[in-house]
Amino acid sequence: TAEEMREKSREDLLDEKARKWQSLNSKRYGEKRKFGYQESTKKAEMPPEHVRKIIKDHGDLSSRKFRHDKRAWLGALKYIPHAVYKLIENMPMP
Repeated sequence: TAEEMREKSREDLLDEKARKWQSLNSKRYGEKRKFGYQESTKKAEMPPEHVRKIIKDHGDLSSRKFRHDKRAWLGALKYIPHAVYKLIENMPMP
């Protein structure tokens, strides 16, 4: 009947929209692969040079370029004691 055909076309349309949404958002929200394929979902270790470069570039945060970072980082300092406590708490005992 005509109503069944309309119902099927609605379902097909809905399926098509779902597939399109899935394909678009798998790129947007999917796993980022900057340097090729990563097997595990665990993040790769960053080399120490990476941190050294950030510290060297940012310096003492006196540059205008980093004023927003400075505000955020100074605000985050109050959480450091708790973070250190949690790190120590999770260390395995000998």
